[in-house]
Amino acid sequence: QNQHWLQIPKRSPRPLPSALTVFTDAGRKSRKAAATWKEEEQWHSQVLTATDRDSLQTLELWAVVWVFCKWVTRALNVVTDSLYIARIVERIEEAEIKDLQNKRLAQLFI
Repeated sequence: QNQHWLQIPKRSPRPLPSALTVFTDAGRKSRKAAATWKEEEQWHSQVLTATDRDSLQTLELWAVVWVFCKWVTRALNVVTDSLYIARIVERIEEAEIKDLQNKRLAQLFI
């Protein structure tokens, strides 16, 4: 008897109608990342400052990780202009994380 787990995906290819929408972005020159969202007719934002180990890609990833950590159980629409992040999010549910040379990147994935 072959039995397989049937996993319910946590990601949707289309926006969720009743979910909170959060916009993320990062700047190479400013060395900052931000998440912005609107709740109860009021805009909010969180600014994250890069560490010495951050690249633009790790800053973008940090912003998205921050969003998912802040709203662990809430349905979210996350908007990013980073193709790097969009591709990671598409694949992360079924990915196996290998030993990474970039310790900061490894820290964000775990």
